[in-house]
Amino acid sequence: MANDESTYASRPRRMRWFVRWPLRWAAFFVVVFFVCFPYPAQFLRHVQHVSDYDAMIDPDHALMGQWEGELRTQLASEVNGKHKKKRKDASEPIDAATFDLNKHWRPRQVQKKVERFIYDRVPYAWDWDLWGSADYMPTVEEMYAKSKTDAEGKLREDCDGRAVLAASLLRRLGYESKLVTDLRHVWVTTPAGELMGPGRGKTMVSTDQGNKVDIWQTLSNVPVSLSYGVAVFPLWRELIILLAAFLLLMPRDPRKLRLFVGLQFMLLGLLLVRGGYLDPSSLSQSVRVWPVYVGLAVILEGMLITALAARRRVISADAQS
Repeated sequence: MANDESTYASRPRRMRWFVRWPLRWAAFFVVVFFVCFPYPAQFLRHVQHVSDYDAMIDPDHALMGQWEGELRTQLASEVNGKHKKKRKDASEPIDAATFDLNKHWRPRQVQKKVERFIYDRVPYAWDWDLWGSADYMPTVEEMYAKSKTDAEGKLREDCDGRAVLAASLLRRLGYESKLVTDLRHVWVTTPAGELMGPGRGKTMVSTDQGNKVDIWQTLSNVPVSLSYGVAVFPLWRELIILLAAFLLLMPRDPRKLRLFVGLQFMLLGLLLVRGGYLDPSSLSQSVRVWPVYVGLAVILEGMLITALAARRRVISADAQS
């Protein structure tokens, strides 16, 4: 009996569960944050930017002036080409700098030209490749400065950056434009229609008074957005998060077989969530939502198995003592 007491006394004392588990969760969220957003200052700028979409639209930037000139030249050239055979007099062709867009083009036509203009000049690139973070909405100036460091001198962005540029150029041309999101995609809306690949139900729309949020639509869009985000995010980063959860849940004296099963369940759940999106390269493609729920359930089951991998052994040891 004395031997048992000395063995029990030699064990290191464990922190109470109500201290231990909050610390584990705090450590887990720190890992998640720095895997997704390695640069805290940049993250704070991102939060500031997405808190007011309307303030991100910058029609007065020098880049917009340059692009307005290019687009006007293109549109004027098309009008001149169309009417060249119809003009029988010796009148001068339309001047790109001064011609009235609305006289020769309907608003919806101009919007489509702006959309194609942005797609042609701004190749798509993920935020983690450009900015190192899971998500970042840059200003026009930040995008312009970033293009100076590009090997080909190109301005590259994902959907939110492209939408900011399109909305800015439209306002530069004199058209009303707003930014819209459905959590996984950002596009542009105008009185004449939407452009830059309209997504699902709108969760947030920019207004002159700030962002207008639809709570119920936001909750409805979460599964689809989660599936898409997990599917396109670098797998190695997600594995870091998964490994962190596994190590933080792993007991001191685990049963190895249960531990292995728990890890397998967590990996399987991650793959199910990643596979929930049919085609990550196309924002217009339909999305299967059920793998998200199944994948999350499997991940949680794996976490539970991992956390309880040594519970019976601990209870048995305590009973014998």
